[in-house]
Amino acid sequence: MAVDLNRISRVHLGLLGASGGLAYATHWAEPASVLLGGAVMGTNFWLMRVIAGFLRDAIVDPQRKGSAALAVGAFILKFGLFLGLIAALFWRLPVEGMSFALGATLLLVACVVEAVRSDHRLAEGVE
Repeated sequence: MAVDLNRISRVHLGLLGASGGLAYATHWAEPASVLLGGAVMGTNFWLMRVIAGFLRDAIVDPQRKGSAALAVGAFILKFGLFLGLIAALFWRLPVEGMSFALGATLLLVACVVEAVRSDHRLAEGVE
């Protein structure tokens, strides 16, 4: 059983909503920065999935030779654009760094939660 990327996205959104709501209610973090960090990572994750789909198609269908090079170029372009976007966000907007980092880290937490859930289901023999 493979890890479900759609489920990772749903868990990420749930964690992000809960953390944003908790930050708003308790004032322990800046809610807008938490949500912004999560949104940046969620968008990055989505783009990586789209680009990886193009790369997978290029591997499955050898007739599409340019697709692999295009996918690699898209990964490099995405990386550069996201670095520039994050830099611009921190220079132009009042982003609180630790809250942004918390929101960004929630995608990694969602990945671990889904991997553990998937491994647990595999160990039980449930598919």
